[in-house]
Amino acid sequence: MGQIQTKKKNNIKTKFESKEKYFILNGNIFLEKQLALSRGQNTGSRQLKTLSISEIEKAINNYDPSLVLDGIESTVYKGVMEDQVVAVKVPTDFQLNSDFIDLYLTEAATAMVMNHENLIKVYGCCLETYIPIMVYEYFPNGSLFNLLHVNNNRIKWCDRLRVATDTAYALSYMHTALSRPIVHRNVRSFSILLDQSFHAKLSNFGYSVTLTPGETTQRWPVLGTPGYIDPEYVETKKVTEKCDVYSFGVLLLELLTGKQPIVMALHETDLVDVFVSAVENNSMAEMIDSGVLEEARDDLIRQVARLALTCVAKKGEERPNMISIVQQLWKMQEQNAGL
Repeated sequence: MGQIQTKKKNNIKTKFESKEKYFILNGNIFLEKQLALSRGQNTGSRQLKTLSISEIEKAINNYDPSLVLDGIESTVYKGVMEDQVVAVKVPTDFQLNSDFIDLYLTEAATAMVMNHENLIKVYGCCLETYIPIMVYEYFPNGSLFNLLHVNNNRIKWCDRLRVATDTAYALSYMHTALSRPIVHRNVRSFSILLDQSFHAKLSNFGYSVTLTPGETTQRWPVLGTPGYIDPEYVETKKVTEKCDVYSFGVLLLELLTGKQPIVMALHETDLVDVFVSAVENNSMAEMIDSGVLEEARDDLIRQVARLALTCVAKKGEERPNMISIVQQLWKMQEQNAGL
């Protein structure tokens, strides 16, 4: 592990030979993105706190491997800045190409123009590096993906319902509360972070797209995580809010079944297809996670399953919007609390 971290540090340092150049280049790109996202809003976007590379290195004790929280995609460190615990997202070796400059700066700009209790807050960003280094608020329970699939921690049914509701609430804000709707395009368990009380915050806005109401729908390259991507989006290349609704439906199935959509996709199977087939064959119970079966009432499992299936309808126009989904999940939480 130490050798890997040393290699990472050395690779990153070779990119720091022109800190001023990167600061100006990345800063200009970020400003352009922020202005584009803020256009038409009544309130100005928040200012990004710019951090130096020396502040980053001090916060994570010079890339101390014992501080690594996650290394699945980016390397995320637990750090301390101004007596505040933070999460520092450092690009991995495979991300050291220009494509990821746009991704990281889109993530920063999108996070800065939004303000919602279920969306992650950006603490600051280092623009002195080839790929910007992001600093976020820290979440002690990490990602939903890790809790479900890596750490084998059992997540209670009430917590699963809360996570689903919080995530839906965040998406409803992105789709409706701003003058220009924002589509996340990468809703998945890895993008959901949990605090000590298992309240969820949505993160990873690098693939986000801002829509302009009334304009002809633009065609976009297909981006996202295999297993969660809307098939209609794959076919038409058109991004709408219903792309997120589909991905959210997959997330609901993941919470119900405990299965990994991305792993199934890599093995050329699809969680949605498998679940639909199980429902049609009256064998849905065989798909449900054992912990959910033990804790959840049968009628609530069926309600969540029905909601998930409406979210993953083949045509976007047949899917509910996120406000309706939030309302349904709130009712389910109330029913669950009445047990």
